[in-house]
Amino acid sequence: MEEYRPDSSMFEPATYRIGILGTLDKQWSDYYGGMTIEHESVLNQYPMTILTGSLSDQSVLVGVINSLYNIGCPILLVECVEAGELRIFPDSEGDDVAL
Repeated sequence: MEEYRPDSSMFEPATYRIGILGTLDKQWSDYYGGMTIEHESVLNQYPMTILTGSLSDQSVLVGVINSLYNIGCPILLVECVEAGELRIFPDSEGDDVAL
């Protein structure tokens, strides 16, 4: 059986979506690599902030996550939205399914 390997690398730019519990002021956008900051709610009750943007590689992503952790933000989600030709799940016939 052949091992599945995605076409993308952790050293390439990608667009990420990070969700934290609470409200982060939109002025923090520059501090977090120019990521867009939007506010939503979880279960129509708890405030949630979504940071979305392109980061140069996963080391920058880890830096953003560590910074959010350091200021006491509970992290709810980290999602890779787009990364070049990234293919995540092979379909039933073994072909890759692109995002």
